[in-house]
Amino acid sequence: MSQKKEKEFEKIYSEYKDTVFGICVIYLKDYHLAEDAAQETFIKVLKKHSSLRDKTKLKAWITKIAINVCRNKLLRKSRKEIPSENLPQKQVSGKYEEKLSVKDAVSRLKPELREAVILFYYQDFTQAEISRILKIPPTTVAYRIRTAKAQLKTILEED
Repeated sequence: MSQKKEKEFEKIYSEYKDTVFGICVIYLKDYHLAEDAAQETFIKVLKKHSSLRDKTKLKAWITKIAINVCRNKLLRKSRKEIPSENLPQKQVSGKYEEKLSVKDAVSRLKPELREAVILFYYQDFTQAEISRILKIPPTTVAYRIRTAKAQLKTILEED
């Protein structure tokens, strides 16, 4: 690999490593699987980076790769539900504790609702961008976000 490509990849990795890992943890509900998925995501990014035509869509492209890797990992697990107790538990207080409980609630959603929430609230994509990333109609994106919000409210009220 040339030095230029190596530096470019290092920049991409340092900018998106936390984002990708966060997506994977929420999506897979398992810290160690998320580490594997994040690593696999960056391997694919490294191999396919030259095929990305529009560099302004890098974040969407990496996010889509991460989601596809997570989907594949879930399929390999024979669609078994991964217990949420495998999420990393950290002793925190205040607003951070609230964020962790929200992430735990998000991790309990069905995968299609979870990915809509991750893309909309955690990655700040618009509904139109999510529609293009997931290759679903914008009305389906809106429905998934609305449904997820209602389910999250119920989950958070139970806790």
